[in-house]
Amino acid sequence: MYTFPELIKKIRSEAGLTQAEFANKIGSSPVLIAMVESGQKEVSKKLLLKIAEALRVHPASITPFLYGNKEADPANASGVEKNLLSMGIKMQDYLIKNRSKLLK
Repeated sequence: MYTFPELIKKIRSEAGLTQAEFANKIGSSPVLIAMVESGQKEVSKKLLLKIAEALRVHPASITPFLYGNKEADPANASGVEKNLLSMGIKMQDYLIKNRSKLLK
């Protein structure tokens, strides 16, 4: 599963947008997008809402990925957690492959 910065970068890349173009589409700053994508800055609620609006999804469909941890070992997860991780991967794929088209 992608971390939030990776997810935003994947969505933007799939849409074929530069950071500046993506920022323009959502009404934000290219510097802010660069900082979020690089992990230098945490995403704000305001930015999260702008991204969700541009993708035409509920913000809750993106927020589970805010605190993703690449180092977490899924082998130690419970059955419920494994199901949530699986759904999260499917949701990320949907956001990247389908919803990114709305930004073009």
